[in-house]
Amino acid sequence: MDFTAEGLNLERLIRQAAEEGVLLRRLRRQGRRLTACVPEKQLGIVSSLCERGGWRFVPGRRHGAGRLLEMLERRWLAGVTLLLVSVAVVAGSMMMWRVEIVDGGSYEADLRMYLDVLEVTPVRWKQSVDTAWLRDTLEWRYPEVAWIEVGWRGMTLCITLHEGQPMGETVSLAGCCDVVASRDGIIEQIITLAGTPQVQVGELVKAGDVLIRGEERGAQETVRPVAARGTVLARVWDGAAVSVPTTETRTVYTGREQERVSVLTPWFPMWPDPGSDFAQQDESIREVPLGGLFLPVTIRYTRCMEAEITLVQRDPEAVRAEAGVAALRKLREKIGVRDKLIDKWVEYSMIKDGELQAVAYGERCIDIGVRRELSPQQ
Repeated sequence: MDFTAEGLNLERLIRQAAEEGVLLRRLRRQGRRLTACVPEKQLGIVSSLCERGGWRFVPGRRHGAGRLLEMLERRWLAGVTLLLVSVAVVAGSMMMWRVEIVDGGSYEADLRMYLDVLEVTPVRWKQSVDTAWLRDTLEWRYPEVAWIEVGWRGMTLCITLHEGQPMGETVSLAGCCDVVASRDGIIEQIITLAGTPQVQVGELVKAGDVLIRGEERGAQETVRPVAARGTVLARVWDGAAVSVPTTETRTVYTGREQERVSVLTPWFPMWPDPGSDFAQQDESIREVPLGGLFLPVTIRYTRCMEAEITLVQRDPEAVRAEAGVAALRKLREKIGVRDKLIDKWVEYSMIKDGELQAVAYGERCIDIGVRRELSPQQ
């Protein structure tokens, strides 16, 4: 709590306060005026010292919890409201307000009805919901689901279903298949889950080449057919071409002008437009109505400006920049905006009819392996 002491020989007050064990903080001395801050329980000691020494003592403001209590004493209604709001917030954070089902698929409708049967519905206390028991119960009810996750996200109970993919039959020809290349590329990495790899890292493959064969060797050099599975990452290249004209048409005015006047009515022209002698022109028309409603006559002034359409060469650097940006944009549309490119570049070439062709190439690393079913003859 702050206090102010005024008088002579304030050093004696500081020394006496130290002898009494009073800790003066934020001490400031200005002439015959001293301000400091002490714990509220020691304020009486400082007041007694000032009274005995003849110093004028003026208490100041509270700090910390004391100041908060003082404010609450003056505004008790605000304090009660703050307390009630704090209790409501704490209680609300301990409640379950929503149940969210993620990737429920065909099970979602039945799962919601089953949660109603289990009484796992808003609004209830979070501690009354045993997530481990609920997960085990749902996995018992839906045995075809690969696994189920049950957890909290704030005040929402999240239930996520992972349906998984069936592995199929791997010991008969009915489910056997190879993993083949969907396009040309250079092998970067092979991750084989089933089958026998047929290529190596750094090897160039073409579309249709077998990457993982659907067979595995067993005991005594026996070979059994399987459904080949795995990931084959390869570097591939894509291209997109754009053609941009190197010339543009511009309108050039010769300076010759001609003005025509015609008089028109809604039914017929009283003074027809004589027409223009220019082969190419731009026109500016101004109409002046005469007579109003009872005599709907309009005078039309037509100003003709002779123009010539010429073909001019564009700035080569601007043409290259425009073509390069367009080619890269087309490449992105072709491969997908989310695919990450390892490298990209643009090549330019002139083609017929005064056009510049820009071809954008992009290099990326993708999984090129696709399954190809085996026929019984294979």
